[in-house]
Amino acid sequence: MHIIVCKDYEEMSRKAAALVAEGIQARPDGLISFPGGDTPLGMVREFVDMVNRGEVDISRTHYVSLDEWVGLSDTDEGSCGLFNRENLLSRLEKPFADVHIINGAAVNMDAERQGLDDYIEKYGPLDVSVLGIGMNGHLGFNENGVDFSLNAHIIPLSETTRKVMSKYFGDKFHPTQGISQGIRQIMAARRVILIANGAHKAEILRKAVRGPVTNEVPASVLQNHPNCYVVADEAAAALL
Repeated sequence: MHIIVCKDYEEMSRKAAALVAEGIQARPDGLISFPGGDTPLGMVREFVDMVNRGEVDISRTHYVSLDEWVGLSDTDEGSCGLFNRENLLSRLEKPFADVHIINGAAVNMDAERQGLDDYIEKYGPLDVSVLGIGMNGHLGFNENGVDFSLNAHIIPLSETTRKVMSKYFGDKFHPTQGISQGIRQIMAARRVILIANGAHKAEILRKAVRGPVTNEVPASVLQNHPNCYVVADEAAAALL
């Protein structure tokens, strides 16, 4: 693991965006993936600004979303799809070559899962996989106890994740499942960038980076990745 400690959230976001750009420059016709949520927001905005300034060319690059709450489409408040639409895709002055956004409200969720697998199989493996880390160590919706050999899958949400989701939905929506790229697909990526900020992530980041590799802390599997960057602000990296 390459551990990069940044002064603050802004520096973390800039560094992560620069690492994404490097990955695209190495393979311009590759496949990249970003998470949704609070942590990657700054990185996504920095990346968009780099593209719009002409510092990175995505005209041949493919994009796939990481995960989604089952039951939500990309027009629903709090969905990962809406995050992608509003903060990434709609702000780009020049688009990706192609995009696949997971639809958590699909009538046939198994077909949606298969479509995610098929897209990654067609354009992958991932060249750049950007990931956040959940309070329980999840990557995407690869929750505690997940089978590391899975590709895309639908999984029950952990109690920790269900508690955290209230900041996105309040009392409006109570998802019980998520759909996500699998650990097998993440580990096949040429470059993985794990981002974390804030003191509340310090303990779980320590477990992921310094603790044993176990599916009870899914992010710990990244210790076995040959090209993983951990980019964290000082508060999140305090226990490393």
